[in-house]
Amino acid sequence: MEKHAELEVNDIVLILEDKDPVLEGFKQWHEDAAIKLDLVVCKDYEQYEEKIKDPKIKGRIKCLIMDLSNNKEEEAGKTYKSVGYIKKQYEENRIPIFIHSGFLDNFSELEDKGTVFKIPKNKDSIGLIGNSIKTMHESGFLNIFSHGGSLENKIMSEIHNAFVSQFKGVEIEEIIKSISKASKDNIESRTQEVFERIALRAVYQNTISNTENKEGVKVNSIEHYYRRSDKHKFWTGDIFICKDHSKNEMLFVATPRCNVSNGNFEALLFFKINEIKEDQKNSFLSTKEPHKVTGETKGGKQLRTSITDDVTNSNIGERFRFLPKTPQFEGGFVDLMKCITISEEDFLANFSYVISLVDDLTNDVIRKAAAYLLRGGISDTAFDEALYYFEEAKVKQ
Repeated sequence: MEKHAELEVNDIVLILEDKDPVLEGFKQWHEDAAIKLDLVVCKDYEQYEEKIKDPKIKGRIKCLIMDLSNNKEEEAGKTYKSVGYIKKQYEENRIPIFIHSGFLDNFSELEDKGTVFKIPKNKDSIGLIGNSIKTMHESGFLNIFSHGGSLENKIMSEIHNAFVSQFKGVEIEEIIKSISKASKDNIESRTQEVFERIALRAVYQNTISNTENKEGVKVNSIEHYYRRSDKHKFWTGDIFICKDHSKNEMLFVATPRCNVSNGNFEALLFFKINEIKEDQKNSFLSTKEPHKVTGETKGGKQLRTSITDDVTNSNIGERFRFLPKTPQFEGGFVDLMKCITISEEDFLANFSYVISLVDDLTNDVIRKAAAYLLRGGISDTAFDEALYYFEEAKVKQ
């Protein structure tokens, strides 16, 4: 029986654009880039709706390039049907969306959304969008978050493994019984909540644990932070910045989680965060004195020992906890000497949310803060007198 080779099916960049010169520009970029992505063109809304529903296309779309205006009437009326398409794709699909238009002033929605890029049309915009797409494609990013992507498959695999390995014997039944006894009015929702959290926590712990070859997982600095999407106005480990930027003041929320959750506080507890000074930044970049074995530079060691909270580091000591810089956050030093309290009302009126530390880094800041606040000491000692007793003892030997 003759075997036929399977044709390789590429992922798709779908573009909604009615201007031929712009389309020719993207086609030329696609040809020059020589990447394994198909460019599917829609010149009007009818073509877009046809393509987006086509099962042979829909599951392969990894990126969208959307023009706001598709006809003269929309340009005059400043209302665009494409906005509905953009919002729908943002809500339902986990892919980058480039809004490529000369009318961005008329579209203020979806600001600061990490997967929505607003690019004004100009002579450089096609190359800018093309380079971004090429970078995302070659790094594998386009296949991480999309439907059927690597993250979705990994999570489902890990959830399966977490479920089948998390419980033994009659443990599942015993957990359900405990819920049934305590939550008679909402057994179903409570059971779903508990088991979902067990699975997700197991997935997370398995993801950050050692790899099969027992090497430690090395996270990117950005993984020390996340942007909360829950309903809390503030939470332990949050970082806020003063709305009056001239004050250049950042705060770390140190009020215990249980107090925040139950509203059990008269005022909120904070530690101030000092910015990373230029000389400190430069110290991280020093290429002097590479280690003879590891090749680590003086600057590399300074950054490593800052992140790992080595108290022998002159920037750290017992007083500061270093927070590394990322694209989301400028970083800084939590100053454990600068401990303050502010009322909830004044805090929310004068500070805005920046980012949150993940639990392990939050706990490490709190741990160091507790150690600093509880540190002890003794009265000053005359060390030359103390030395006498050792010298005298040696003479008598």
